[in-house]
Amino acid sequence: MEAGGHACTGAVAGALSSSAIGAATGAELGAAGTAVGALLGAGAALLPDLDADGATAYRSGGPLTAFVGEAFQRLARTAYGATRLPHDPAGDGEHRGLVHTPVFAVGLGLLVGLGALLTPWVTTLVLVLVLAPGISALSRSGPRWVRRRLKTHRDAGAMLTAVLITAALFVSGAMDELGWYAGASVAIGMIVHSIGDSATRSGIPWSWPLRRRCPKCRPSAQCRGSRWRRSHVLPESLRWRVGSRSGKRIERTIEVACLVALVLLILPDVVGLFVPATT
Repeated sequence: MEAGGHACTGAVAGALSSSAIGAATGAELGAAGTAVGALLGAGAALLPDLDADGATAYRSGGPLTAFVGEAFQRLARTAYGATRLPHDPAGDGEHRGLVHTPVFAVGLGLLVGLGALLTPWVTTLVLVLVLAPGISALSRSGPRWVRRRLKTHRDAGAMLTAVLITAALFVSGAMDELGWYAGASVAIGMIVHSIGDSATRSGIPWSWPLRRRCPKCRPSAQCRGSRWRRSHVLPESLRWRVGSRSGKRIERTIEVACLVALVLLILPDVVGLFVPATT
């Protein structure tokens, strides 16, 4: 799945998770809280593609996100080389490898959450780096007038907007409350990304690091199995090829549906700002 589809599905997941957390904790997040949750989810859903040079998340923060991307790529290659089995696919395991696995998503989310307990600056840095690609991708998927007026589809405009949102949260004192939620958003968004890639013909290694039996080997044969075999969430007949004409149509439909869902999720809170509650 391309960046727009990832960002839009991540945004819906982020908005839903923020609403669920607000309901569970009794906090009234309002439209602003739901919107921030959506932007966090959108950006987090782009993070797995840090393992690909030139991806939205890779270039969104300039040298800083490129540095993180190169670190993730090296980690992915190292993990693949250390754990691959004879029946694993050829290659270096860099793209759609370790960084696309649920294990990595949960681990990174825990690190972000634990770092936020030590200092709010961890949350601040994570927010800027996560919000920027999400804002950029959502702007490109949204109406053209948004791109023409706000210019947030450009990396510089998206980064500036991310910094302003983060600064507003910091000044308002909301940063302390966002620490653990930012970690949860990172994990949820990255898993949503993996689900999106699993709907295409590419797939991702869902079960790593577990050893799986090779489906081509006979039951009686001694099979050393594989750890990096990719899995899918859709039957083969429903998967699409990323970048193809039909794939672009499918992903555009997903983007529009997600943007409509976002409006429906945020609209009640926006209306509540202007319509006084009746008792």
